[in-house]
Amino acid sequence: MTIPSEVLPYLLCPSVGSYAMFLPPDMSSVKHFRKELKRTLEDNGFSYENIMDIELAADEALTNAVAANVSCHCDETIICRWRIDSSKFTLYILDYGSGLSEDGSLPEIDKELIRTNQSQCFSSFLDHIKNHQSKKPETLPYNGSGQKHKNMGKGLKIINAMMDSVKVMFHGEGMVDEAPAGFKVMGSIIALEYDRSKHL
Repeated sequence: MTIPSEVLPYLLCPSVGSYAMFLPPDMSSVKHFRKELKRTLEDNGFSYENIMDIELAADEALTNAVAANVSCHCDETIICRWRIDSSKFTLYILDYGSGLSEDGSLPEIDKELIRTNQSQCFSSFLDHIKNHQSKKPETLPYNGSGQKHKNMGKGLKIINAMMDSVKVMFHGEGMVDEAPAGFKVMGSIIALEYDRSKHL
């Protein structure tokens, strides 16, 4: 089943530098989100390298949100909200799944080493991820039909490597908390921050 054109996601801009998208839990949403995210970053003067870092982390976060919804058999809309204020980018992604996982082993790689020696360190980092992903495809919806998707299992570690700050919170019963003691979790919110002035 394909997503009808009347429900395709589109960008909202409630105020200057503030953006929002409401996305169905379908991997086709990632393409629509990435297109608008890239355009808003370019419009706000972010460099190609900045945008590549942000896109990779944002793709991982949204993929995990889709997977979280699907794993809970939930078709609730995923909310992506971001703000660009001068050099600072902040993104929130809210889903209705079980949250992100840090399971599995990735080599510990210093963020500064990734940025200063990308030809060697970043390449081997991505090779390790690709090797892991090729062994663990999962089925996720794409335009309404299930397709094997290999981009699974290392999301939070990839996001942490790319962004300056990563925070995972949980929501449910009208509450939001990092450690959801005492309320039923209905999903997660991931908050990502990136300051281009730190990546010159």
